[in-house]
Amino acid sequence: MRSRYSAYVLGLTDYVVQTTLPAQRSALDRDSIAAWSASSTWLGLDVEASEVMGGVPEHAFVTFVARWHDGATEHAHRERSAFVQSGGRWYFLDPTVPMKASRNDPCPCGSGSKFKKCCSAYL
Repeated sequence: MRSRYSAYVLGLTDYVVQTTLPAQRSALDRDSIAAWSASSTWLGLDVEASEVMGGVPEHAFVTFVARWHDGATEHAHRERSAFVQSGGRWYFLDPTVPMKASRNDPCPCGSGSKFKKCCSAYL
C-alpha cells in the first residue's frame, strides 16, 4: 500500500497500473490517474491496520487514510483495500473495476480456483 501511495506522490502511473490485478488493468483510466496524481499536493498516508487472510492464494486487507490538497481544499480518504498475492507479488483488487468473471469461472488472479472461492469475496 505504501508503495502505491508513493507512486501517486511521484506521478508513477505505470507503477499504479502494474500493481493492480492484471485482469483489471485494461479498464483503468491511466489519464485520470496521472491527472489526479499531478494536480494533488500529497500530505501523508496513515496505515491503520493490515491483515493477511492466508489461504492459497493469500489475500490481505490494508486500512489506510490518504491525505491530499487539490488546490482548494484538503481531503482525507479512508479505505480498506483488498490485495491478492499471485506469482510472488501482491496486487491491488480494484473494487471500481468490474471483474469479467462469473461465480464458477476460474479466478482472474490465476489461482486456479473458482472465482466464487477466491477473489469474489474481496471485491
